[in-house]
Amino acid sequence: MANRVVGRYGPVAHVRKGSDDGLRSGVAKVTALPLEVAGPVPDVIARAKSGDRVAFAELYDRHIDSVYRYLLYRVREPSDAEDLASEVFTRAFANIHRYRWQGKSFLAWLYTIARNAVTDRRRRERPMVDLDNAYGVAEDGPTAHERAVHGEAVDALRGAVKHLTTEQQEVIVLRFVENMSSRQVAQVLGKNEGAIRALQFRALGRLRKLLTSEVA
Repeated sequence: MANRVVGRYGPVAHVRKGSDDGLRSGVAKVTALPLEVAGPVPDVIARAKSGDRVAFAELYDRHIDSVYRYLLYRVREPSDAEDLASEVFTRAFANIHRYRWQGKSFLAWLYTIARNAVTDRRRRERPMVDLDNAYGVAEDGPTAHERAVHGEAVDALRGAVKHLTTEQQEVIVLRFVENMSSRQVAQVLGKNEGAIRALQFRALGRLRKLLTSEVA
């Protein structure tokens, strides 16, 4: 089953149901292409900006997994992430004519739209818990004992992350889940690299203290 992404000019692409499988198996196991690798060639963007739906569908295929994964780490339920992913690409389709390179990759632009979509939903609805489903345990593979031990560690990490600020959570997700550089995270969050490094330093320090106190 798939959710159709519908833009101003009609159907554009799909968000795959169940695409969260394997995306929440822990920070250490999650990888993503760097923006330079995942970024589309300028010709595809140019064609999409001219209204070419096939070109936009190619952009969608290149970036849907990264956008969906980011959203999954920001909202409570996979279904919410799916809905927001549809909204992100609908907004992108309607506003792609406004996109300019200016040192900001297309994926970074999509992340910015995703951040705004999450913020808008929070304003419309109840507050959502950041990173609530970020660190799930795989359904198969480890033994029952390993799953229990890992589950305890996951619960501790999840509880600690909730004590971070929203910006700190975003930095942790983009840096260590999406494998983005400080420069790339700065593009997405609209800050300079120094501010990103400071947020990361404080976030990791806070997590270390929280997790150490849990062990003690």
